[in-house]
Amino acid sequence: MVDSSTFSIENRQKILEEATASKFDFVFSSCGFKEALFCLLASSLGFKCAMFCEEDFEIELDTVVDTKNAVLKPIINLRERFPHLILPDEYLHVQKEKNRFGRMFSNTITEKDLPRYESALQLAKDYSVVLESEFKINANRLLMSIIKSAFANGVSILNHVKCELENEIELIVSDRLNLISNSFSIRYHKLVGFASAERERRTVLYIYLDKNGIFLKRSLKFHVHNKLVRLIRYQDYFLLICESEDMNLDFIKTVLHELSSMFGDDVSFCEDDILSSKIVQVNSNSNLKDQLLALEKFCKLHLDLSGSQFVDRLNKFLIIDSNFEGRKEIQDLIEFADFKFDEAKQTGIEPISFKNVFYRFGSDTEQLTELAYEWRAKYGPGEKLWQNVQLWYLYQHEMICSIYDYYARIGTIDNANQSNLIIDEEVMNSCLFV
Repeated sequence: MVDSSTFSIENRQKILEEATASKFDFVFSSCGFKEALFCLLASSLGFKCAMFCEEDFEIELDTVVDTKNAVLKPIINLRERFPHLILPDEYLHVQKEKNRFGRMFSNTITEKDLPRYESALQLAKDYSVVLESEFKINANRLLMSIIKSAFANGVSILNHVKCELENEIELIVSDRLNLISNSFSIRYHKLVGFASAERERRTVLYIYLDKNGIFLKRSLKFHVHNKLVRLIRYQDYFLLICESEDMNLDFIKTVLHELSSMFGDDVSFCEDDILSSKIVQVNSNSNLKDQLLALEKFCKLHLDLSGSQFVDRLNKFLIIDSNFEGRKEIQDLIEFADFKFDEAKQTGIEPISFKNVFYRFGSDTEQLTELAYEWRAKYGPGEKLWQNVQLWYLYQHEMICSIYDYYARIGTIDNANQSNLIIDEEVMNSCLFV
C-alpha cells in the first residue's frame, strides 16, 4: 500500500495501480476546494473516493471572509480545524464622511481613541473609523492541506492525468506527463461533479506592496471611486485588494495616494513600492460561505447528511498539519510560532522566513526543522539550507510535477524576496524534473 505520508511524484504509478483494485463510491475528474473537502468528509464516513484532474489542483477561493460571514458557524468550525490557514484579522474601516449615528455603535472608534488602535494613522477630522473583524485565507495552502489530509485518509488523488469515459462504471486514466506508460481502468459507482452553471465574474486587482517600514496592528479598509479597498497585513508585505473595472495606472496611483493620505507626511506609497500586481477574474460564489453552502447541499444529496450533521462533521476529520497542542487562537499561534523559531534558529533561518514556513506548513514545520539540522553540515546554515529543505518537503508530500506546481504550492508573490525561500529554477529542475 502507498505510504499515506508520501504524496509524491515517485508514487504516481503505485497510486494508480492501487486504484484499480477497488471500486470507488465517488470519483471526481476535477479537484478544487469543494471536491477535496467532500472527499475528506466522505472518506471519514467510510466511503471510497478518488480525484483525478487534467491540470494541477484548482485554486478558486477568495482570500477574504468578510465581516458579515465571519460569524457563520460552518466557517468558524472550519477555521478551528485550519487555524494557521484561516487567520482572524481586525480591520479599521476608514470612511471620509463621519456617520452622525456612529456613536450609537460600539465598534466605532472616536478620534481621541484612534492612537490606541493604530498610532501610525493620522486622519483628517472629517473621517470616521469602525473596527471590524474578518478572516484572511491562504487559499492555495488550505486546498493543499485538505488534499494531503484526504490522501492520508485513503482517497486516491492525482494531478496531470487524462480521464476518458470507458462506460457507465469505468474510467480510463493515463498520465499526461508520460511518467507512466500504461493506462489504468478505474471502476466507480458514481462519477460526480459540482454544477458548472454560468457564474457572474468580477474583476479584482491585487497589489503586493512593500511595507516601507510601517508596522500596523490592524488591516485597513477604505474607498476609492466608491470601490472598497482592503490593505491586508502579512509577514513581509501588504496586500491591496480592490474591485474595479478601471485598472489603469491612474487608478492605481489614486489608490496609493489615498493610502498615503492616511499617514503622516513622512509616509508615501508610489509605483516603486509595488512588488508585483495581478488582475484576477473572480467568480461571484468563490467566497468561503458560498463554497460551503454548495458543499452542504452536495453532502445532503450524496451522503444523506443534514445541515447540522454537515456542520458537526467539519469538526471530526483528521488533518495532518494542524497539531498545535490545543492552540487555536491567533495569539496562541503567534506564541507557538515564536517557540518553534527558537527551536530552529540555530539553522540560520531569519524570523520572517521561518514565520512564512510556519504559516505555510503548520505543525509539519517540525519535520522541516529536524531535516534542516540534519542537512546543516551539507548546505551550511541560512536561506540556502531552508530552500532545499522546503523543496524536499514539497517533493515528498505535495505532488509537485513541474516548476509551475512548485510555485503554486509556495503561493509566492515575489521570487526575488529571500524570505519566501524560493529555490533557483535551474537548481530545482536539475534536482527533480529530468
